[in-house]
Amino acid sequence: MTFKSATLAAGLLATGLLLAGCGGDPGTAATGQMSAPAEQPAATAPEAAGEDAGAMEQGVQRCTDADLTASLNAPTGTGQQNSVLAWRNVSDAPCAMTGFGGVDLRGPADPTFGPSYSLPRSSAEPTTITLQPGGTGITTITTLSGGEWTPTEIVVTAPDETVSKTVPWRGGPVQRQDGATAPGSYIGPVEQGSI
Repeated sequence: MTFKSATLAAGLLATGLLLAGCGGDPGTAATGQMSAPAEQPAATAPEAAGEDAGAMEQGVQRCTDADLTASLNAPTGTGQQNSVLAWRNVSDAPCAMTGFGGVDLRGPADPTFGPSYSLPRSSAEPTTITLQPGGTGITTITTLSGGEWTPTEIVVTAPDETVSKTVPWRGGPVQRQDGATAPGSYIGPVEQGSI
């Protein structure tokens, strides 16, 4: 082997080792919480068809709008606030939910953005939850308080549904950030819980 070949081989080996060291521990998963202000919304929701199919294989049907009622608590916190939207199963059978629903804040017409503010989805990974009859699942709604626009109601749509429900908004003013790349207002996926 010539000096030039040996130098090239050593350089490639060093580069490979350096890149391998940058990969991190594959056994360590990144975690995040919905209430953390650093979490950024995602442009699109992750695919959840495999999880939904798993629930169907176990004989649990997807929750439909007719199976659910919706209620909202008052926001908590200062600056960036969290409200919890509870989905209650009012049917006689268990049903499964996965992914993100739709959340639109509605209020007076903003001169720039209009009367409706559709909240983007967070980057949190959705899981499938099963709601027993009378059981609840929740969606965390994070809003950035302040500004001059105060919603009067919130229009919510369960995951994989097209029919919406309207509940009164129980908070104060919300800063409009329609179209922002990293807004302070967003929604999380459905998860087990109650209010």
